[in-house]
Amino acid sequence: MKRAIVFINGKMKGKKEFYLKYIQKEDKVFCADGGAKHTYNLGLMPELILGDFDSISKEVLSYYQNKGVELKKYPSEKDKTDTQLLLELLSKRGFQKVIIFAGLGGGLDHILGNLYLLEKFSELDLDISLVTPSEIIEVITEQKVIKDQQNKRVSFSPLTSKATGIDLTGFKYQLKNGVMVRGNTLGLGNFIVEKEATVKLKTGKLLMIIRT
Repeated sequence: MKRAIVFINGKMKGKKEFYLKYIQKEDKVFCADGGAKHTYNLGLMPELILGDFDSISKEVLSYYQNKGVELKKYPSEKDKTDTQLLLELLSKRGFQKVIIFAGLGGGLDHILGNLYLLEKFSELDLDISLVTPSEIIEVITEQKVIKDQQNKRVSFSPLTSKATGIDLTGFKYQLKNGVMVRGNTLGLGNFIVEKEATVKLKTGKLLMIIRT
């Protein structure tokens, strides 16, 4: 699976070792504007930095320019965030899996925007996760198999008005042909108990948050 690591301009939680260990040798690293400060601090060389460059420091920009990193600049007045533009580019370049770091530590407006981007790109068969040292956040549209996460706390919330035909197996609280309605808290506070747990649904979309 062709996998991209994306750093955006939110806050980074935890220690550097978490991120360096998470990134695999064959992964390609990309930055949305000020996310380049994170790769700079981690000693990583991104394939591309994209944005209007209003949040990247001159020092970091100059460093990566001198290293020959590809830069793709957009006007500051635009209809999409740098993160959305970068995800669209990665989709066109054939990436199938995207891990986003620093996507949850900024303002609430950008946090919500990033969560909605997960929903949008799930329709384009792009598997995206927002990852921190304490959370993995994904959108489930039809089926998801969760491996090696025993004893982890997990919650599900419908992104659509409701999600139907939900089957949960391998969890403390299992469900068969269930319905989750937006505004109801049925899916919150479950636990993964099996080495392999499965989520299936017939209609709608679920936001899944695993506490790691």
